[in-house]
Amino acid sequence: MADSRYFVIDPGFEDFDSHHGVVAEALLQYSHSRGRPVTVLASQKLATSLKDVEGKIIPFFATPCYTNNLEPLPAAKENQLAEDFQRELSHFFLKFNINEDDVVVLHTGFSHLFLGLAKVLNNIGKQHAPRLIVCGMFDPGSMLIDSIDEISRFSWFIKNRLSLTYLENTLPSEKIMFATSCNEYKFGYQALLNSPVFIHPAINYQPTKRVGVGHKDKKALLLFVGSVKKDKGIDFIFRNLECLFKEFPNVDFVLHWNTNSPGVRGYKDAESKLNSLSHQFNNFEALFGTLSTKRYELLFDSVQGVVASYVPSSYRHKTSGIFWDVLRRTDCNLLCSNGTWLERESSSLGERAYFFDYGDIDSMIRAISEWEYSENVVEVNPTAYKEIICKSFSEWVLSQF
Repeated sequence: MADSRYFVIDPGFEDFDSHHGVVAEALLQYSHSRGRPVTVLASQKLATSLKDVEGKIIPFFATPCYTNNLEPLPAAKENQLAEDFQRELSHFFLKFNINEDDVVVLHTGFSHLFLGLAKVLNNIGKQHAPRLIVCGMFDPGSMLIDSIDEISRFSWFIKNRLSLTYLENTLPSEKIMFATSCNEYKFGYQALLNSPVFIHPAINYQPTKRVGVGHKDKKALLLFVGSVKKDKGIDFIFRNLECLFKEFPNVDFVLHWNTNSPGVRGYKDAESKLNSLSHQFNNFEALFGTLSTKRYELLFDSVQGVVASYVPSSYRHKTSGIFWDVLRRTDCNLLCSNGTWLERESSSLGERAYFFDYGDIDSMIRAISEWEYSENVVEVNPTAYKEIICKSFSEWVLSQF
């Protein structure tokens, strides 16, 4: 419906240098161009890095999205967080007078958030509740236990099944939609629900026209970008920066260090070290602070490869916005850790990517060498699955209902 208001509920949106930030800004740009009202409600942590977004991105939720290092919570703690989120959502529904003509998009969700939302909708009643899009951004868990490592995933499966089944039954089927961003997750969420689960696009900005690419004598490689988190392998990267600069004198290295990200508190000397290295090596550039959307896009447009040295134990079943930012470009390759979702998804899509063993610098050097001497062209494999993934997420959201 053209007159519908859209509200994006995103407690995981804690800083702008993240997939959450890219999604939010793209949605606002697209909705503004179409004259459609969209409001994004994010984590209160965002207040420390809030940019000029004309009141369309609001730091709202104190209830955390990411808890317990992404391990399942004890039942009492989970229920407490669900009640906290329920209270915040009730305030949101009253503040914005949410009604049956509106569309609410839950962009990030763990079981305690699903449960809190279900309780709110159950109190409102099916007739007066808004329409709802639930985006499954996180691992739904698994009903199979093949090893001790799968026990936590089985726990997530049970928690998600209980909370999502409750949520599913709060609204009639024509007012609720479940969607996710990859086939692995689709199969997982479908095992939890009776409703159909769809694949939604994962691309927020369509490819820009590359200027000057192909005329450079040296390739450029982006080593790190975005929110600072240990499980993105930043310690491994930091330990081997000098080694890489010396090993590849004909590669221009770039590293983005977001000094506004909460994660930098664990790396007090990083900024001075990066500044020192940028003066010591003429093939290294460090970028600091929060990147605007334009600068972020230009950064990816300026490189021919992006490293995702992610910790396999964390990213075995965890998606990555960096993956999709590389996927939508025709002359940029991904270099990533073996044993991660990024590796499997690259293979599933038939992408030419380069893989290395996390923590093994010799393995990484071999992958970079292979990338350096390969042709600067990415093979395009136009499968139906990739075509869906590479459409505009913003356009998809505003076309629902």
